[in-house]
Amino acid sequence: PGDVVLVEAPSYVGALGTFHQYQASVVHVSMDENGMIPDALRDAIKTTRATGRKIKFLYLIPNYQNPTGVLLPADRRTEILNICREEEIFVVEDNPYGLLGFDRPSPNAMRAEDSENVIYLGSFSKTIASGLRVGWALVPPSLKDKLVIASESSILCPSNFSQMTISSYLADQPWRDQIASFCELYKVRRDAMLQALEEHFPASATWTKPGGGFYVWVNLPPEIDTKLLVPKAIVAKVAYVPGTAFYADGLGSWQLRLSFCHPTPERIHQGVAALGGVIKQEIERRSGNKLN
Repeated sequence: PGDVVLVEAPSYVGALGTFHQYQASVVHVSMDENGMIPDALRDAIKTTRATGRKIKFLYLIPNYQNPTGVLLPADRRTEILNICREEEIFVVEDNPYGLLGFDRPSPNAMRAEDSENVIYLGSFSKTIASGLRVGWALVPPSLKDKLVIASESSILCPSNFSQMTISSYLADQPWRDQIASFCELYKVRRDAMLQALEEHFPASATWTKPGGGFYVWVNLPPEIDTKLLVPKAIVAKVAYVPGTAFYADGLGSWQLRLSFCHPTPERIHQGVAALGGVIKQEIERRSGNKLN
């Protein structure tokens, strides 16, 4: 309790919840369209340590990040690893989306460059079967025993059935071809969402253009509170996740996450059009001027 975990700004809501449960103090590190900014990481480390607090590790999702969909380039991965190595900070590399690239292969895993300081987390939930809840971790030898004990104390014993099912599937089925077909499907849906956003969202909105994964991250004018807008969106039969869910410090009120992995392209167009209408009405209400 009280130790600091450095995370991206914004970061995965599930990870933030876990850190909160263990009473960690979360410090966000700024991102841009290319992921975590190395200079911002240096500043966060310096500022945190100046207060006398201990940094436990850096947590990040380098491939098609949740919630932004951003891909961290190879040169930034190396720079971030060098910073953490110099500062003696472990890196937790969470990679559930690494195989879900649409436009080009993802860069090498950060652990491939530094196996002594990187804890690598993988999952089959996004590629094979979410309901089986099977993942894995590659850890430095110095941490292995501690993580085994932590795993046993939290879940006692993972499902043998789920693990054997995944193992059999990987051994006997063309799983790489299956993932490739998923990527083709998701790419069509990603393209449909980006097109619909261009057509139906106000000119003052901006959004990411992910090269893989599941998500698009939207920035609205700062006076729009996306959490307060949820009831109106639900009335219009569309849903999203407000940006504040992805921050530990209350930021993100003007942001939201959209997912394109499940709906058909037709439903995506309908949903984005409906949400765009709700947002335009809210902007109009606040400005008192009708949008063209």
